[in-house]
Amino acid sequence: MLWTLVNVLFNRDPGDLEHVRCARCGHVTNSIETPMLTGTSFTLSQGRLVDGYQMPQEWTCPACGREGPSEAEELLSNDSPVRCRTFVCRYAWRAPGVAAVVICPRCHTRQPGPAR
Repeated sequence: MLWTLVNVLFNRDPGDLEHVRCARCGHVTNSIETPMLTGTSFTLSQGRLVDGYQMPQEWTCPACGREGPSEAEELLSNDSPVRCRTFVCRYAWRAPGVAAVVICPRCHTRQPGPAR
C-alpha cells in the first residue's frame, strides 16, 4: 500500500502507455513491463548533423522471448477508456480494447483490462 501511494505521488500525470502484441505468441505487453528501445539515425550533411529516420522500437516479449524490432501490426492503439481500481489512485487512461490485463501508468498495479 505504501509503494502504491509513493507511485501515485510521483506520477501525477503519466499519460498513456504504449502497448504491443507479439506477432509470434499474441501476448499483449506495455512499456512498463517491457521497455521499448528506440534508435535514431543521424547523418552529416554539409558539416551539419541532420536527423535521419527513426528505427522501429526494439523489445523482448516476456511470454515467448522473441527479440527484435517491433513490426507494424504489433503496435496497438489505445482505444478504450480504463479507470484504476486502486482506492488511492483512481487514474483514468486509455488502453487497447484487446488487453486482458493492464498496468496503471500512475500506481503501477496490475488490473483487468477492457477485454474482461
